Amino acid sequence: MTFAVQRAGQSPVRITQQHPNTPMHSLEGLSASGRQMPPARKAVGVERLSPSLAESALFRRFMLEFGDEKRAVFTDVIGNALEIDRGLFLNLRGEWKIMKGERAPWLLYTAFNIKEPDEIWREPGRRGGRDKLYYLSRFEVGRRGLLGCVAVFARERGATGTWAGSTNYATTDEKYIYRKRNKEILNGEMKYWRRE
Repeated sequence: MTFAVQRAGQSPVRITQQHPNTPMHSLEGLSASGRQMPPARKAVGVERLSPSLAESALFRRFMLEFGDEKRAVFTDVIGNALEIDRGLFLNLRGEWKIMKGERAPWLLYTAFNIKEPDEIWREPGRRGGRDKLYYLSRFEVGRRGLLGCVAVFARERGATGTWAGSTNYATTDEKYIYRKRNKEILNGEMKYWRRE
């Protein structure tokens, strides 16, 4: 497995780690692919939830995907420790945002995105901000076309250890994922992982 770290005006530096069954690609590979994501997948066995469920019930169902009802620490496909809890679904005022937009029915797809993402991007803190991890996936969802999923985890700049959840959501806007990547991710020094 190889992480590639690229600084402005320099070639990527590869950092190799062992992790079974986890192919890695560098930012060079991204350029060669025309900045395209891997093909959208079908998430076999992943169900849509009823948006009529209460927020607490939706959250509990999401958490069961990680083996707990309130909080779990999940190790992702490249070894990052992620804190899975309410933080993924609360706004800045500490209120639920689990029903916002298209989150509720696609909640289990967003869990699948965290567990088996198409891409993971690591962004160093900008202008004194926190370091961030972005998990991105696209799924085929029948007549609705494509579903894009985004999860973001963060920790203090330069810190080590567990990453705390910042947000987690899905959208059927097919162009959203690419806009997100181009605007927020494909800038500056990044680390990149891509599913084969």
